[in-house]
Amino acid sequence: MLTIGLMEHFVVVDYIIVGAGTAGCVLADRLSANGRNQVLLVEAGRKPRNPFIKIPAGFAKLFKGGNAWNYESAPQCGALKRQIYVPRGKMLGGSANINAMIHQWGHPDDFAAWTESGATGWGWDSVSSIFAKMEEKLECAPNSHAHPASSDFVDAARSVIGHSGDSYNGGAYEGAWIAHTNIRNGKRYSVYDSHLKPAMKRRNLVTLTGMTVSNLITENGSAVGVMMDGPQGRTAARAKAGVVLTAGAIETPTLLMRSGIGSGASLQALGIETYRDSPHVGQHLQDHPMMPMVFQTTHSDTYKSAESLTNLLRYILKKSGPLASNAAEAIAFARSSPKLTAPDIELIFAPFEWREQALQPPAIHGFSIGAAIVAPHSRGSVSLTTRHGQVPPKIDFGFFTDKDGQDRKAMLAAVLLARKIAQQPSLSPHISREHLPGTDVKDYDALFTEICRNLQTVYHPAGTCRIGSSGDGVVSPRLKVHGLDRLWIADASVMPQLVRGHPNAAVAMIASRAAEFIAKGA
Repeated sequence: MLTIGLMEHFVVVDYIIVGAGTAGCVLADRLSANGRNQVLLVEAGRKPRNPFIKIPAGFAKLFKGGNAWNYESAPQCGALKRQIYVPRGKMLGGSANINAMIHQWGHPDDFAAWTESGATGWGWDSVSSIFAKMEEKLECAPNSHAHPASSDFVDAARSVIGHSGDSYNGGAYEGAWIAHTNIRNGKRYSVYDSHLKPAMKRRNLVTLTGMTVSNLITENGSAVGVMMDGPQGRTAARAKAGVVLTAGAIETPTLLMRSGIGSGASLQALGIETYRDSPHVGQHLQDHPMMPMVFQTTHSDTYKSAESLTNLLRYILKKSGPLASNAAEAIAFARSSPKLTAPDIELIFAPFEWREQALQPPAIHGFSIGAAIVAPHSRGSVSLTTRHGQVPPKIDFGFFTDKDGQDRKAMLAAVLLARKIAQQPSLSPHISREHLPGTDVKDYDALFTEICRNLQTVYHPAGTCRIGSSGDGVVSPRLKVHGLDRLWIADASVMPQLVRGHPNAAVAMIASRAAEFIAKGA
């Protein structure tokens, strides 16, 4: 662990925020709002200048590029040894600038589970008012650019699942909807736009881009600063009031472990001096596994031609057409068993072929239904393989490793539900055949093999620095890191259980609450 006494030159501020994703943008806004706090926001990426960031349907164009941390998972699904692409945003705005812009609060049962696991004060009654308040700044409305087939999917899904109400936000939900999205005037409107850009006009907020935080700096049991690497070499910054980690479920535990905070035995094996033995750092990784099913259409009215000259002109001149859509246009939630009290599976409808984790363009005219588990029982981990910061961490989702096999059963149920919905009268006229995995794949073992062969995630990693007691988690319910003063975590890593659905709004809520805790000195 580095000490500030070794530094001769450093920037001094009140708060340092590490990571400018959803949580970092919200916190930078909130902590600098009083005009008195000197706040430093450090981001490894740059400003979001790529034109595909603003184009709602352009997010997949950002995969494997310079605006993303292009991780690959450890091999998943047993003998198939499938590595899964893990894109995380690397720019101001972070993953909020490469996601599908779906705005969702989560289910009340999610937060009940948080409180049952030790996250006191995080129940539905405590968080729902914050979600409602956030919508004064966030743009969130049903996608007005959705393909007509997305409405047909909604009708088909409701005829099978039923329907709980007009919105999936604000309470319990089960059914199907056109997705609420963060789109304004045909362009992405992320927390970078709603929170960080206005805040960057304040003189008391400094944003450093292209700077990677390599280590935390501590003194006498307190976090007092960070070491950063950038184009000009290594530099340091000191925080008089504290450091807040908002680097996400992959980078936040990685930074802690590089700084000597983690499993003592694992750190010592890598030659890293243990500052605090915290065995839950990097553990309990969760994500939503998804099997993208593809149905070939009877017509060519799909988004395979989204980049045609006609559609490009529609977008440039009118901000309309396929490029103005978020691609993942409709969502449905259902229970794999009537014994469950809340949905555990989600279906995501897109009016085009989702091909090879969206790393390849559509090859056929088709529709996709992503069959996903939204209440997974399996847990994985993020771990270091070396002490050197340039080497990416090992990301093991542990998919389908739960001892009772509940995730396998839920995924099979999701795939069968998608097939049933595709056969409904409102949707079936669009479909000529099931392209992937194919109707000839019927046996459960064969079907599960195809699931594993095509498995990906919905890009929602969480849980690696979860809220809990000092013996059961990494942070307290007030988001302070156990065993260190003046160090907080406020991103998806603190979730004891990943929310059922799309967590961007939940991450913003966590950051908003963190700002309140920090302001009160909690």
